[in-house]
Amino acid sequence: MFSLRTRLLLATSLTLAIFLVLGGLSLNRAFEASARQAQLERMQAISYALLGGAEPNEYGELSFANEKLPDTRLQQPQSGLEAALFGELALLWGSASLGDDIPTPASQPVGEWRFEKVGSRFLLLFGISYAADADRPRHYTLMLAETSALYESQIAAYRRTLFIWLGGGAAVLLLLQGAVMRWSLRPLRHLVRELGEIEGGERERIEGHYPVELRPLTDGLNAMIVNERSQQSRYRNALQDLAHSLKTPLAVLHGIAEREQTGEQQKLLGDQVARMGHIVQHQLKRAATVGTRVLAEPTTLRPLVEKISGALVKVYQSRRITFEIDIALDLKLRADAGDLYEMVGNLLDNACKYGDSRVRIHASRDRWQVTLIVEDDGPGFPAEAAHLLERGIRADTRHEGQGLGLGAVKDIVDAYQGHLKIEQSELGGGKVVVRFSA
Repeated sequence: MFSLRTRLLLATSLTLAIFLVLGGLSLNRAFEASARQAQLERMQAISYALLGGAEPNEYGELSFANEKLPDTRLQQPQSGLEAALFGELALLWGSASLGDDIPTPASQPVGEWRFEKVGSRFLLLFGISYAADADRPRHYTLMLAETSALYESQIAAYRRTLFIWLGGGAAVLLLLQGAVMRWSLRPLRHLVRELGEIEGGERERIEGHYPVELRPLTDGLNAMIVNERSQQSRYRNALQDLAHSLKTPLAVLHGIAEREQTGEQQKLLGDQVARMGHIVQHQLKRAATVGTRVLAEPTTLRPLVEKISGALVKVYQSRRITFEIDIALDLKLRADAGDLYEMVGNLLDNACKYGDSRVRIHASRDRWQVTLIVEDDGPGFPAEAAHLLERGIRADTRHEGQGLGLGAVKDIVDAYQGHLKIEQSELGGGKVVVRFSA
C-alpha cells in the first residue's frame, strides 16, 4: 500500500507529465504549421517575381529570361531551388538548377495554388492562362520546387530547444512540487511523531498547533485518550470496590460455616464458600485485564521480572531456587503493567512451585512479535494442564490446583490476542511459551 505522500506525488507527477506531453505536442504542431506556412509564402513570393518577368518567345509561348530570374539559386545547378513551366503537353522552360528527376505534374486549374511536400522537396503549382496578341489563351502550369532541408533543420532545432526547456521546466516543477508537498504534509508527520511519543509514554496528549483541517482529528484523539484512561481508572476502581464489598460477606459466611455446622455439612459449606471466593477473585482479575488498548504506554519487561523473581526468592527461600533471566534491558511490551505483573507472576510462581531448583526466563523481540519463555527443572506439566487451554473451559469448572495458574495466564494472553503454548523444557520440566504481537 502506497503512502499518502507517494500517492500525491504519483498523481501530481502523472498530471504534470500529461500536461507537458500535450503542451509539447501542441507547440511542436503549431511551429510546424507556422514553418510550413512561411515556406509557402516564400515560394509564392518567388513565383510572383518569376511571373512578373515572364515574356512571350518567338513562338508566342510564355517564357522567362534567365538573366531576370528573382533568385540566384535558380541559375545554380543543384542549389535546392528549381523552377519549371509546363504547357498543356510538355515542359516548356526550366531553370538552370532544374534536375532530371523533376516530376511532371498534372495540369493545375487557372488561378489556383497547390502546395505539398513530396519526399525531401516542397512543390508549389500555379495555373496560368496567357494569350499573345489575338491567339487563343494558352494554359500553363508553373512549378516551383525547393528542398526541405532548411525546413527540417528548423523543425529539429526547435524540437531540441523545446524539449530542453520542457525537460528543465519539468525538473524544476517536480522539485518545487516535492518541496510544497513536504511542507504541506509536515503537520501530519508531526502528528505521527506526537502519537509515537504518546505510545512511548513521553507525553500524555497531543499538544501541537495544527491546521484547521486537522483540529477535529487531534481534538478527537485527545478526547479518546482522556476518555479511555478515565474509563479504565473508573473500571478498576469499581472492581476493587466490588472485591472489597464481597470480601466481608464471604468472610461472614465462612465464619458461620465454621461455628454453626458440624461434620460433612460444615465441610461442604466451607468448600463452597472457598470456591465462591476463588471464582469471584478469578473473575475480578479477568475483568480487570486491560487487554490491547489504543495508544497504550509500553512496559519495560526486565525490571518487572526482576521484581517478581526477587519476591519469589524470599517466598521459596528454603528451596534455594535460582532464577536465570535472559531479557534485554530495553525490551518493552505494549501491555498494561498490572496485566503483565499478573501473568508473569503466575508463570514464575507456577515454575517455583513445581520446579526443583532452577527457573529460566527468556524474552526476545523480532519484527512482528515478542516471545516470553518460562522454564523449570521439575517433573513437567500433568496431562490435564493442556486441557485447560482449550476453548470452553470456565473458571467455575476448574478444581483447586488444576491448571497450575494457567487459566489466569490464558485469559490475559487472550485479551491481548496472543498465543500460549505448553511444551517440554530442556531443563527437564515444564515450558510455557507466550507470544504477543509487537
